Amino acid sequence: VLAGGKLTELVLPKRDPSQPVRIPSDGIIRIVREVANPEDPDKPEYETLARAVVPEGMQKALLILVPAAEKDAPLLYRTRVQSLSEFKGGDYLFLNLTTARIAVQMGETKLGLEPGKSRIYEAPRLDKVENTPIAYHYFDPNDDDWVLLSASTVVLRPTRREICVFSWDPRYRRIDYHGITVPVMR
Repeated sequence: VLAGGKLTELVLPKRDPSQPVRIPSDGIIRIVREVANPEDPDKPEYETLARAVVPEGMQKALLILVPAAEKDAPLLYRTRVQSLSEFKGGDYLFLNLTTARIAVQMGETKLGLEPGKSRIYEAPRLDKVENTPIAYHYFDPNDDDWVLLSASTVVLRPTRREICVFSWDPRYRRIDYHGITVPVMR
């Protein structure tokens, strides 16, 4: 990660957040990888894989890297900047990276997700752990009907936030999803 001229080496796991990085004064954070410098082998160059601009005044942000769908995209990843002050403990952030419409039901709350969009399920004020039923559906235009993707029960905890990413799995030719747990720092 290159931020404010400072290079920080990080592991970017798929299901957990990385270690925090200080937001520079210009708000620009780049995810880079070292590449050979043919003119000066002792001085590496950096290829930008993703670039994000954190809005001024945002003190804590979560950068979400999304693989670029286009083969000729200028960067390998697109980025989404999510304010952590708007994403409280117990909340769920849903990202729809597919071309299908997704529907989420958590308890009595229903959320619609258009392709490429995101929504936050705002948990009720949590003083303790709470179990909540959850169901995911996608709209199948061939059948002109909603299809159940998954249903279960989740545990809402005031000490963590959850991200659910819906994506297309080309190997199995189906919509897939995975979760990312973001702890709440107190």
